[in-house]
Amino acid sequence: MLESLLPLIGVAADAIYLTITKTFLRRFGRFTSREFSWFIFAGIVLILLIVVPLTGHWPTSFEFSSTAGWLLLAVGLACAHNLLFYWGMEHEKISEIEPFLLFAPLSGIVITSLFYPSERFIHIYIAIALASLVLLWSHYRRHRIALSQGILAILAFIVINGLELVAIKQLLVVYAPLTLYLFRCLLILAVFTAIIRPRLSVLKVHHLPYFGFMAALVVLAIWAVYSAYQLRGVTETLFVFTLSPILVYWLSAIFLKEKWRVRTILASIVIVGLVVWVTLLK
Repeated sequence: MLESLLPLIGVAADAIYLTITKTFLRRFGRFTSREFSWFIFAGIVLILLIVVPLTGHWPTSFEFSSTAGWLLLAVGLACAHNLLFYWGMEHEKISEIEPFLLFAPLSGIVITSLFYPSERFIHIYIAIALASLVLLWSHYRRHRIALSQGILAILAFIVINGLELVAIKQLLVVYAPLTLYLFRCLLILAVFTAIIRPRLSVLKVHHLPYFGFMAALVVLAIWAVYSAYQLRGVTETLFVFTLSPILVYWLSAIFLKEKWRVRTILASIVIVGLVVWVTLLK
């Protein structure tokens, strides 16, 4: 039963996290997206340092050394796509980002298929082409394609996130989900500390509950997603995650008062249909 619920748990936690993130960045403008990233990862690491020792799942020294290259690759890609994601969130409305986040599962599937022969299917590539056309149509404004810098950052995030998935799939053969996420986040936090050098003075006491709650949601979402990758497979998990941007869309309209566009809604429906088609054929 829990195995079936894992993707849905990840979807709910992810959607709530994204909505709270956008609310936080709007309300507390003193945080740059880079500083916000650092504080989020600091909170995640603190929670994982408490939770992971209780699970008792640690890799052996041989397992760790044999997968060090994959881990470093995953961390490098994760640093890049996290910075791009939060920068895009800071500079673009959720209602504009949402169709592209719907596209992310298809992108993840096709990128994974390039590295794993068992995941290669021609209908996936057809779906990617059709989804791309729909997304371009949804952002067509007065004889030009309206792709802002925020949207371009999200597009780059989607591609790099898909590449990281290749490394994550390999690492989950050896690591338990939360253990892998702890190592990943520790290394990312070290990199962010070196390049961002956040102003600790911007963090106030009233910010702590936000960061604590958001970090807990991220840990819950990642545990559910990584566990689902192991138990249910990448494709099925990614399909279920198309529900997350849709839920974010509803939450942004209710709590952030963002207006919906007909083209955006239609694009979301078409892309969800394409994902359903890909999943059923697979």
